[in-house]
Amino acid sequence: MMPDMRRRAPLRRVLAPDQGAGGWPAGPFLSCRPGSFGKAEPQAFAHLAEFGVRFVEVALPAAGAPAAALQADLARHGLRASSLQVPIDLGSATVEADMETAARRAREEFGARYIFTSAHAGKRDREACYEALRRAGDAAGRHDVTIVLETHPDLGTNGTVAAATMRAVGHPHVRVNWDPANVYFYNENCDGRREFDVALPYVGAVHLKDTGGGYRAWDFGELGTGAVDFAHILRRLVETGFAGPCTMEIEGVRGEDLTPEAAALRVRRSVDYIRGLGYLKG
Repeated sequence: MMPDMRRRAPLRRVLAPDQGAGGWPAGPFLSCRPGSFGKAEPQAFAHLAEFGVRFVEVALPAAGAPAAALQADLARHGLRASSLQVPIDLGSATVEADMETAARRAREEFGARYIFTSAHAGKRDREACYEALRRAGDAAGRHDVTIVLETHPDLGTNGTVAAATMRAVGHPHVRVNWDPANVYFYNENCDGRREFDVALPYVGAVHLKDTGGGYRAWDFGELGTGAVDFAHILRRLVETGFAGPCTMEIEGVRGEDLTPEAAALRVRRSVDYIRGLGYLKG
């Protein structure tokens, strides 16, 4: 039998889910993307309720689409949407109006405080992109929503780039969604802890995703088995007073074909590992 190479969590106290403003946990709290369940995604909400995870990141239903079905499904399982996935086009003349609608719906329909999105400058003028993000931030801020930008090229390729983007945008409602696995995927010879520390002052939300650490390697398996130092990330978040979602995102390993049962077990083991670190409020 091969030895268990899983990086075990230290035995620490799991923090009680004390409540902050609006009933949200008063510190970093655990959330999950349903896609982390792979073939078991249709049963994701039921599994999360069983695991005691109370928050999710889900896509905002398309404009004109009824939200009632998703609202009812969340309520049935005792779940709350902490963040909503919304696309953004920095070249669109309606970027502010589009974000106004999305932020209003996020608050009114789901009570969510964060909009997760991926923004790209491409060949556009950078200052024009920064201004578009400021306008989007204005719209989000009017509804007490914060936009969090994924760790993607070319505005958030790594901690240094993300921090530079945040300084240029200079908006309190536009922050970084730190993905500690993506920083290895998009950067060679990466020091994940250093990149996180550079971005930390601007982090508004976190994706909990692990990786074997290879450049451009699709290797995003069970949390605690790869190169990401989750204890460092969560400890630093607590030290800086961060209060926001830490959302599990398990995108799997290229070539695998897990059964629904195996995929759900991987999420369960990941929940146990992250909670075992002892830093999360809920």
